[in-house]
Amino acid sequence: MENGSDDLPVEIDSNGATPINKSNKKVRFSDQVEVFLIPGDSNTETGEENLVRGKRFTHEEDEIIKDAVFDYIERHVLGEEGLDMVLNCQKHSKVRGCWKEIVSALPHRPYSAVYLRAQILFRRSENRKWTQEECDAIIKYQQEHGNKWTVLAEELGKHRGHVLATWNRIKLKHRRKGHWSQDEYQKLFDLVNIDLQSKIFEQKRSKYGMLRDNICWTAISNELSTRRYTDCSYKWYSQLTSRMVAQGEWADADDYRLIGGLYSLDATCMEDVDWDGLIEDRTGDVCRKRWNQMVLHIGKHGHKSFAEQVEVLAQRYCPHLLEAREDWDSKSRVP
Repeated sequence: MENGSDDLPVEIDSNGATPINKSNKKVRFSDQVEVFLIPGDSNTETGEENLVRGKRFTHEEDEIIKDAVFDYIERHVLGEEGLDMVLNCQKHSKVRGCWKEIVSALPHRPYSAVYLRAQILFRRSENRKWTQEECDAIIKYQQEHGNKWTVLAEELGKHRGHVLATWNRIKLKHRRKGHWSQDEYQKLFDLVNIDLQSKIFEQKRSKYGMLRDNICWTAISNELSTRRYTDCSYKWYSQLTSRMVAQGEWADADDYRLIGGLYSLDATCMEDVDWDGLIEDRTGDVCRKRWNQMVLHIGKHGHKSFAEQVEVLAQRYCPHLLEAREDWDSKSRVP
């Protein structure tokens, strides 16, 4: 394997031993088989003869790997999303390169072996069944002590990261899957709008586990109570905000301008609207395109009159928040 080569899939057994000189290798997690690419492995260990290869990881080494992962999450203030970000670092630019730091905890092991062992340790834990008694203990402990999991983890004989992951899974008693209700849509908008108003006087940070707009989706999820933070974030950025923003054709604040303009017109049908005159520097075609995107997610309200549709969307986008949105968008990011 040469420096600069593409990431290659590697096969290891359940205890981290790595066979040598095999092609077409796959990573096996429990009964599942999937190809796993190793990010950031520049093969710096090539030529170093003192590395331990092909031997099973000890219990002590497993604990060192777990601690290294969670120490990284804590040092970089990644929050509850941290483990998912680290395990899927290729999807999160903020933590790319994290494994170079994590694998340094076991300098006598090859980079790829430590990385793949960590994936097995954490992903295997996701598939292991927790008893109802253990889940009840987690819920009771969290109510009394909050999210400080070390003591409970020792009592249960688990790693604190596994306890945290289980808490994140079971804490939403009323979690739903599938289509979102209109009540959920409205509540999501309400929570994001509240979050936006609360950040007017805050700095706009570019890291520490926060996604676009510095929205803490864990807090949003806790308040919504029916969807995980990943569901909330995905719904907001993949469906409720416009892809035209990334293309430079639209701005987030334009949503507020569009609905505010339509609301003030009090038009009874789309034909009554001068779409070219709604938003400065935005063509009528672009405004109509964004309107069509918005009404896709108003459910049964889509069969109502144009004026009623505007009313529904005005409750979501709250035109009076335009100034807050503009102030936030105009802020420069700080590290």
